[in-house]
This record gives sequence, structure tokens and C-alpha cells, in this order.
Amino acid sequence: MAAEYASFTKFQQRIDELIRDLKGSDAGPEKVAQDQLVRQQLGGGDGAWAEAAGLHGAYETVIGELETLSKLLSDSMEGMSIAVLASHKGYQNIDTDVRDRMVAISTETTKHYGGAYDPEVARTGNANGAGTAGAPKAPSGGDAGGSI
Repeated sequence: MAAEYASFTKFQQRIDELIRDLKGSDAGPEKVAQDQLVRQQLGGGDGAWAEAAGLHGAYETVIGELETLSKLLSDSMEGMSIAVLASHKGYQNIDTDVRDRMVAISTETTKHYGGAYDPEVARTGNANGAGTAGAPKAPSGGDAGGSI
């Protein structure tokens, strides 16, 4: 039992370290959004150059998706850390604020996925397991291509 506790503790410390590293890095949710490119920096002024407008739209989409990815990754690691703590102490024995944070992470993730996450649906594309794993998905927004 002592070795199991030590293993959980070491795992939790590593996850906490990863969370701190991510949030403090250039890939952290706050830093990804800093110093964004503005439309006028691409030339063409007043939207006269359609390609520059399309490029900027795609750029904004990518920045938004990176912000979302960074936040989801950070929240997922924090949730995993809380789950490790709960598996050792028991969910009922962790502090209320920690439980509330776990609920908030779950709520945000559920909202992002548009409902409860079902790994089978994510893997196959539907709930009964039929479908093609790894099938390409439509882009979430922005310009899907074109010529420059």
C-alpha cells in the first residue's frame, strides 16, 4: 500500500509540474492570444486584397483553436491530477473547492464537446461502433484552402 501511495504521489507531482510548465510557457492559454497579427499587417488596406483577408481569417481561426486546445489540455491535466488525488483519498474525502474545480472542468469539457464525451463515438464516428476510425473531419471554421 505504501508503494502504491508513493507512486500516486509521484504521478500527481509530475502532472502538477506539467500544468505549471504549460500555463507558464508560450503555449499557455493567455500567451497564445498575446501579440496577435492584425489585418492591416498583411497589406491591401481596407480589405481590398481578398487573399490577405482570407489569410487573416484563417490565422484568427488557428489562434482561436490553439487557445481552446491549450485550455483543454491544461484543464485535462489538472483534472487528471485531481482524479489521482481522489483515487487515493476517496472523492468524498477531498476538499469541496477541489471537487468544485473538477465539476467545473467536466462542465467546460462537456460544453466543448457538445455533450457527454463518448470514446466509442470519437473513435468510430457513431455510438454503435460502425464507421471508419480516423476518418477525416470537416474543418471547424475558417478557410479550408485556396490559392494565394
